[in-house]
Amino acid sequence: MNNEPITIITIDDHPLIREAVRSSLASRNDMKLVGEGWVGEHLLTLVEQHQPDVVILDLGMPQFVDGQRQERFAALPTLVTLNESFPKTAVIILSQYAMKSVIQEAIEVGVKGYLLKSDNLSLNLTGAIEAVHHGGVYFSQEISQLLFQQATPVAGDNLLTGRQKEIILAIARNPNASYTQIANDLHISESTLKGHLHNAFRALDVTNITACIIHCMQQGLIPFAINEHGQIEFGALESEV
Repeated sequence: MNNEPITIITIDDHPLIREAVRSSLASRNDMKLVGEGWVGEHLLTLVEQHQPDVVILDLGMPQFVDGQRQERFAALPTLVTLNESFPKTAVIILSQYAMKSVIQEAIEVGVKGYLLKSDNLSLNLTGAIEAVHHGGVYFSQEISQLLFQQATPVAGDNLLTGRQKEIILAIARNPNASYTQIANDLHISESTLKGHLHNAFRALDVTNITACIIHCMQQGLIPFAINEHGQIEFGALESEV
């Protein structure tokens, strides 16, 4: 069992937000804040230096290019680079923006969690860190409602096969499990599982498993509910009932 603390960096241009993150983590022996930044270009530098388990990132920061201040940090393109170079580092967005299009774009580039600065961080932040570190996703209640409140089954849906849905739901339910474990549980080979996922990604026009799961939830392709704490709970397919 790994007893090492979850390592975290936070990057936000507002000192009060960085202090709120520090305060939320102060009592947790299983979490360690290893770095802080306050402009966009600190992201890749700090991740390369510390290789943290989790990044807590603001989207609306300034950045400097060749010594010149830019209007806005190009967060999403930078996250593509981050995901390619450090795929084991999970990213949580901590933002004042609750725009569905921005959230969707963040998910498409590999973001695992999204919280609002207006949320009670003492209640949400450590839960979000635990969830994304263990392979899951986490959205605060307002974000969950924004993403999923109109989730309905697609009429006459034939986008995904029953087996593809079964695999995606199994991964969503067991974010800690490796593909090898999921394949064993479903009594198929890992190569077969990956083949089904490849075809599902292509059918849904997504590039990663997080975006795939979120898309399936929004289209009513896999069953789920949002509990009173805003956490996602996955149900069973009709074939499993």
